[in-house]
Amino acid sequence: TTGLSYYNNPGREPLRAITVGQLVDCAAYTWPDRRALVSVHEGITVTYAELRRQANQLGASLLTLGLRPGDRLAVLGPNSIHWCITMLAAAKAGLILVTLNPAYRASELKYSLNEVGVKAIITDETFKSQNYYDMLLEIDPTLADQPSGCKIKSEVLPDLEYIIVNTDKWLHAAYRYCDIIERANNENHLYDISRNIQPDDPVSIQYSSGTTGFPKAATLTHFGIINNGHFAGKRCEFYKMHHTLCLQVPLFHIFGCVLGVITGIDYGITIVLPGPSFKAETSLAAIKKEEFTAIYGTPTMYTDLLTAIKRAEYDAGLQRGLSKFQIIASGGAVCSPKLFTDMAETFNCSNVQSLYGMSETSPVMFTSTSEDTFEQRTSTVGRVAEHSEVKVVDSNGKMVPFGTPGEAWFRGYATMLKYWGDEKKTKEIMTPCKWLKSGDLMVLSADGYGKVVGRIKDIVIRGGENIFPSEIEHFLQLHPDIMEVYIYGVSDERMGEEVCASIKLKAGSSVTADDIKNYCKGKIAHFKIPTYIRFVDDFPKTASGKIQKHVLRSMIEKELANKKMFHKAY
Repeated sequence: TTGLSYYNNPGREPLRAITVGQLVDCAAYTWPDRRALVSVHEGITVTYAELRRQANQLGASLLTLGLRPGDRLAVLGPNSIHWCITMLAAAKAGLILVTLNPAYRASELKYSLNEVGVKAIITDETFKSQNYYDMLLEIDPTLADQPSGCKIKSEVLPDLEYIIVNTDKWLHAAYRYCDIIERANNENHLYDISRNIQPDDPVSIQYSSGTTGFPKAATLTHFGIINNGHFAGKRCEFYKMHHTLCLQVPLFHIFGCVLGVITGIDYGITIVLPGPSFKAETSLAAIKKEEFTAIYGTPTMYTDLLTAIKRAEYDAGLQRGLSKFQIIASGGAVCSPKLFTDMAETFNCSNVQSLYGMSETSPVMFTSTSEDTFEQRTSTVGRVAEHSEVKVVDSNGKMVPFGTPGEAWFRGYATMLKYWGDEKKTKEIMTPCKWLKSGDLMVLSADGYGKVVGRIKDIVIRGGENIFPSEIEHFLQLHPDIMEVYIYGVSDERMGEEVCASIKLKAGSSVTADDIKNYCKGKIAHFKIPTYIRFVDDFPKTASGKIQKHVLRSMIEKELANKKMFHKAY
C-alpha cells in the first residue's frame, strides 16, 4: 500500500444489468399477493401484483397520451401511492422522471420545469398551503384560457404539453389523473418500449443543490439506482426476512425514491407511508398500527420522534411497536453519536446504520454494517460501498495520506451521467477520469471507513434538506432596502443547521427581521427562509475582498449561545 487515501471495494456479488421495469415484474412474479405499498393517510394498500398492473396501466396511458421514451415527466406532490405508481410507470415507458420538491413556489417550479424541458407533469392540486395548479396559472396566466383535457401551448413553459392533476375537478389546461389512467388502449406498445430500454438509459433527474446558481439536474440511470439500492439494502440485511418499512422520508428525495421504493421492491419489502409528509405524531400512530421491522429517517426526524416519544404518556401499543424494529437507518445528514445512542436505546435496537452519499452517486457511497463496532457506527459514515472507489485529495487533486482531511472523490457504476443540459457544471464536478467531486471534507482510514469533518462548499443542510445560499442571496438582494446579504448555516441541535442571514441595509432603512420574513413567505420555499437574521454595518473580508463566511458563522454561533442580538423568525 502507498499509505495514500484511496479505497476500492470490488464487492463479492456481481452488478445486475436490469431495468426498473424488469425489477417490478420480478417482484410481482415472486410475491404477487404480498403488500407492496401501504398508505396510512390515504387508506390504500397495493399488492406487488397490483403494483405491476397499475404501473403498466399508467405507463401505457402516458404513451397513448403522446409521450415518448426519453421525454421528461415531472411529479409534484407529497408522499402518496400515485407518486410511487408514477415513478414506476415512467420507468416502464422509458420516460425520465423529474422529482420536484413539494415546497417549491412558482419561481422555483418554473425554473425546474424549463431547465430539463419537462413535457408532462403529474401533480396534486393542493397540499398544505400550496396550490400547485394555481402556481402553474401564476407562471402562465394564459393557461386559464385553454380548455381542460387538451395539449397545452405556453410561451413561458415552452416544452410543457400536458398537465395532469390528481383531482375530481375539471380544470383549465389540465387532464384529470383518474381519466388519464383509463386511456391505455394498447399495453403491447408499452411492452415493446420496455423491452428496448437499456440499463444504462437515464431513468431519473434529481435536482441537487449547489453553492452557486440554481439547482443542478443530476441524471441517473436504471443501472445506477437499481444496484445502489440493492447493495445498500444488502448492508441493511433486508435479505434475512420479510420486512415492513416505515418510510417517513420524502419520496422526491433520492433517499425515499431509491433507498425506499427501489430497495423495497428489490427485497419484497412492505413499504408503508405514515403520512403525506413527516410529522412525529403521524409516524408514532403508524408505529402503533403497523408491525414495522425497519425505519428510515433523517437525524432531524429521529430527534423529533424521540422528543415526541418522551412527551407521550405510556402507551402499551406504542411500546410494543417500538420493540419490533430490527433496522434503523439514518441518512440525509451526518448523525451525531448522542443521537445514535438515544435511537438505539429508545428503539431497543442495536442495528442503527448510517447511509452517506449524494444525489449524484445514486446516492449511497458509504454505509455501516451490522458487524461494525459502536465506535465505528457513531464516529464514521460507514465503509465504502460495494463496487465503488473513493479517494481523498488536497486542493490540487493529489491524494493525501490516510487519516488526513481532504475532499472526497467518488468513482463507480453509481455516478450520474451528467447534469442535464449543463456541460460546464458537469465538467466542474466530474474529472476526465470520471472521478466525481463531493465537496465534502473527509478523513479516510486504510480499512475503508470515512469520517465527514466538514464541507468544501457552503451548502446548508437543514434537517436533511440541502439549501444553497446563493439562491437565497440573489432573492433577498431584490428587496429594495437591502444593500448586501450573505447566507450561511449555523449549528442547531435539532435541525443540524439553520439558515442565517447577515444583512447590510441601505442608509435610512428601518426594515425589521419580521419584514424580511414576510417578504420571503410565499416566494421561496419555507425551509429556505432564514431562521436567524442579523443586521450589520460591514462584513469581514479577506485581503482580496472576499467575504469570510466562516468568520460570520463563528460570530453568530457565539452570539446565539449568549442569546443576544438576534431575532428568530418562525
